[in-house]
Amino acid sequence: MNTILVPVDFSPASRNASMYAAELAKLFNSRLLLFHAYMLPTPISEVPYAMITVDNLQKENEDLIRKEATWLHNQYGREIEWLVRIGIASDEIKNLNKEREIDLIVMGMKGAGGIDKIIGSTTTNVARKVQTPVLVIPHDTAYTPIKNITYASDFSYKTSIQLFNPLIELARTLMAKIHILFVRQTHGGSTEEELTGKRSNEIIFEGVEHEYAITEEPSVNQGINHYLQQHKCEMLAMVAHKHTFLERLFSKNHTTAMAYETHVPLLILQDKD
Repeated sequence: MNTILVPVDFSPASRNASMYAAELAKLFNSRLLLFHAYMLPTPISEVPYAMITVDNLQKENEDLIRKEATWLHNQYGREIEWLVRIGIASDEIKNLNKEREIDLIVMGMKGAGGIDKIIGSTTTNVARKVQTPVLVIPHDTAYTPIKNITYASDFSYKTSIQLFNPLIELARTLMAKIHILFVRQTHGGSTEEELTGKRSNEIIFEGVEHEYAITEEPSVNQGINHYLQQHKCEMLAMVAHKHTFLERLFSKNHTTAMAYETHVPLLILQDKD
């Protein structure tokens, strides 16, 4: 994990995510890149106002992000690179992700309620648009040593082993145990799909300490929530398949099905074309 990108908006949730990313950068000896995108203000009335130039906005935002980088450097002893651009944040993050070799994007989330309410629109859009893993940090979650990672698995999808490299790297470096959770939405014993999924996971997680957990709930979201309430873990990992339950998790039409609110960092692995 060579480079960690941290989009910032200078909010408390953003600062919290930056601190979490700095802790990971220390553990992995990674480069930390802070990034901020801004838009020109749009007048909303006919009342005259002082015109702000792009140069002034650029300098103002550069001053803010420089202070943030200096603070992180003083706190964590890491060399911090920073970058400011004008544009829509999610689009600029996507562009930057194509220009640079980014291994992980760490972003903050805030609020209360279902994931759609917790994750800000920028974080949601970034998670949808990029192919790089995204680690979403709740605004009230400070870094603690990661010893247990819950991977919420959907056994019905065949995925490449390479997709799980970031998760495996995290687990091996941190000596964490992976708990592979499957939410069974119908009563009954193991299905052929589950058995096939376990065989695939045995290949993927060979050499990494892991175990399986199965819970029966009518909703995947409820199943994950109940498991996290009953079992201590410091990170939740999910795969964002195109047009699957995690993709729908970020859909406005799916908010009524969101029955949980997570205070656990969420690692989103991208299984997209």
